Amino acid sequence: MRLIHKFTIVYLIITFFVLIIGGVLAYKTVKSEVDNEQARYLKKNIDFTISEITRGVIPDSLSQHRMEIRRLGDDQPETPFFVRDTLVWHGYLKRMEPQVKVSVSRVINGQHFYISTYGAVVDTEDITNAVVKAISGIFIIMLVVTGLVSILISKKILKPFNRTLKAMQSFRLRQKEPLILPETTTTEFKRLTLFLKKMTTKAQSDYKTLKEFSENASHEMQTPLAIIMGKLELLLNSDIDDRQAKLIISAHNAVEKLSKMGQSLTFLTKLENREFESPENINLSKLVTDSLFAFQELIEMKSLRLDQEIEDNVEVNMHPILSDILLNNLLSNAIRHNNENGLIEVKLSGKVLRISNTGDPLEVEGKEMFKRFIKHNQSSDSIGLGLAIVKQICEQSNIEIQYVYKEGMHTLQLEFPS
Repeated sequence: MRLIHKFTIVYLIITFFVLIIGGVLAYKTVKSEVDNEQARYLKKNIDFTISEITRGVIPDSLSQHRMEIRRLGDDQPETPFFVRDTLVWHGYLKRMEPQVKVSVSRVINGQHFYISTYGAVVDTEDITNAVVKAISGIFIIMLVVTGLVSILISKKILKPFNRTLKAMQSFRLRQKEPLILPETTTTEFKRLTLFLKKMTTKAQSDYKTLKEFSENASHEMQTPLAIIMGKLELLLNSDIDDRQAKLIISAHNAVEKLSKMGQSLTFLTKLENREFESPENINLSKLVTDSLFAFQELIEMKSLRLDQEIEDNVEVNMHPILSDILLNNLLSNAIRHNNENGLIEVKLSGKVLRISNTGDPLEVEGKEMFKRFIKHNQSSDSIGLGLAIVKQICEQSNIEIQYVYKEGMHTLQLEFPS
């Protein structure tokens, strides 16, 4: 959910509760004001009646439909104006209706009179309906205005933020140019821009230093390793006994493994730094067929049976170097960890590639096998980076990879994006 939409929802929720509270207060205020105004009107009528009686007008002539005048005993005390709510039968509506009744008793010209009158008040339900209609109208107007303002704010005020976000999404550590961010007059966005510029500049500098160190270290390490391997090969060709030959072969294998490990780690670093981001359409069917042909001798040396079903003209979009490495690692893994006289199944259909091989169960959990230096068999001579590279290539190329072990078969299934 976008930031401006979250602000809008929170604002509308607050507005809703404020309007509810305001509606209750408005209802009480309106009802109180209507009742007070009605009471003042009725008091005015009683004052007029008192003045007429004082002038000598006969009380009976002043009695109306809603005016009651009667004599009280002279010994009873006078009562001040008294306002109360009452219910009076409404003949037309055929029901009891709420009324405001005002009464008073006064001694006028030596006679004690009780005078009262009542008048209809606005029904509580009518006031409630009026308030609800008003509040609902205000809320709808607020909803429309807030929505329109949110769009304008999103386009105007948040425009620098959105441009900054796009610039960050397209930023790559390996680019030589510094990050260029849009100018803004908003204080918070200025602070964000300044922080991002400092952070990316420092990250670029650190990346460049680390990249140069890794490349130099990898390059410089290969030279002495090559010299060591050459010396060991010379020793193997010299006059030595079996025990010395075994030690030299062991050292040669260790050096060769160290060399492969350095190259693999360097390649993984390049993958993590997104240095292979120029995908192109590749004929996966041809690539799988060519890779199987390249591994044919190794398959025959281990007496493996190959079962292949490859659909024609299956194309995927990925970097060509990554596609070669991906298939090479998958097939070499299926050969290396297979049983003698075992089976390899390669099936390509649509956008799904499935490579299966016979083998013993894993010594680790299936999800762990894609981590670095995790081996299918801890006693094997593998460096434990092949499937880590496969996983990294899949993530970079948006390929979904799954592992299943069933009925003695290890299966790696790749689903390529459309």
